[in-house]
Amino acid sequence: MSGTREGELLVLGWNFRGASGQLREGVAFTAEEVREGLRRLIGRGLVSESVIVSTCHRSEIYGIAEGDGAGEELTRFVSEWRGLEPGLLEGAAFRRFGPEAARHLFRVAAGLDSMALGESEVLGQVRQALSIARETGSSRTVLHRLFESAVRAGKRVRTETEIGVHPLSIASIGVELASKVFGDLSERTLLLLGAGETGSLFARHALEAGVRNLKVASRTLEHAGDLAARVGASAVPWELVPRELPAADVVIGTTASPRPVIRREDVESAMRQRRGRPMFFLDLSMPPDIDPEVRTIYNVFAYDLDGLEEVAAENRRRRSREVPRVEEILEEELQRFLTWFGSLSVIPTVTDLKRRLERLRDAELERLPAAERERLRPLADSLVARLLHEPMRRLKSETDPGRKLERVEAIRHLFDLDKE
Repeated sequence: MSGTREGELLVLGWNFRGASGQLREGVAFTAEEVREGLRRLIGRGLVSESVIVSTCHRSEIYGIAEGDGAGEELTRFVSEWRGLEPGLLEGAAFRRFGPEAARHLFRVAAGLDSMALGESEVLGQVRQALSIARETGSSRTVLHRLFESAVRAGKRVRTETEIGVHPLSIASIGVELASKVFGDLSERTLLLLGAGETGSLFARHALEAGVRNLKVASRTLEHAGDLAARVGASAVPWELVPRELPAADVVIGTTASPRPVIRREDVESAMRQRRGRPMFFLDLSMPPDIDPEVRTIYNVFAYDLDGLEEVAAENRRRRSREVPRVEEILEEELQRFLTWFGSLSVIPTVTDLKRRLERLRDAELERLPAAERERLRPLADSLVARLLHEPMRRLKSETDPGRKLERVEAIRHLFDLDKE
């Protein structure tokens, strides 16, 4: 892969597209490990700025490179730090340079580079990555601006498109469908059958939706008690499920029992006691936990995995239709960043500053009589040259790319050179 020029933006990463789950686990960083990694990267001079984004699906190191070969050096650094085979890392890694590195981050922040198109959690993860880098002192002028620009782009995507509106996970779709039947779920009773991984996932989504009365039943009461304790629910002995059924507005099956746990006659009995008030059944099991015949009962709403997958597929299509608009927003924000970043070079800044001072010189000279103006022009020219000499000499001789960029940005800001 190609090297980098001094002061160029780059990203090195491993994500779900090219790295196995085992490898992603090997390069996943806790918050404290991110801090340690940033301190090592800066301390060893591999980059002049750095931010690390690490989630269950990706680990990405963003930096400002100090010289050719920085991408390869970063790979060796990760190999030594995590004790992983360099060839394995190299084969699964991706690298982006310059504008493409920036574009990649913008796509990540907007959820376009996620397993679930348009996921919203990643925007918070990008924001947290910048926060940690700030605490560590590893983000400076460029990466601070880059990540803030990416977060702003991600926020625009959330507010100006519907790419994150339609849920994709089966559990979140189930909660949304229940909300369509009952409206606010905070006053409704939910009965969860099963305390395994699927049940735990649904419980989390239900709590996020505002559910306050959640009951968990499992064939093993201890398992039900463990999950109930984790999510603030109450545990129900398995043999008491029929007694609890009439009070349940929403029933979720996740046990994968070989035969239905909830039979048609159980629901008919419950509906008589409820005096016909609606019930909502969500069967997340295969084979089904809930007798498919319950959907023929008046005022009973029931969805199984096939029905939920149909909703998920339609939601994916809806999100996909939003992609062109999302990309328009990202390009607008990206070009704004790249225009700013492109201004951070020494020669254009020297030229712009010289032009600004010369305009000030000319404006002052124009206020004088013609004879006085010609007499003082050599002095004014000399003052402009002297004012420019030392700052420009120091700017050009700065060897730290990060510090050079900071100084260029400071000069452009203080003298308002972007108007030039």
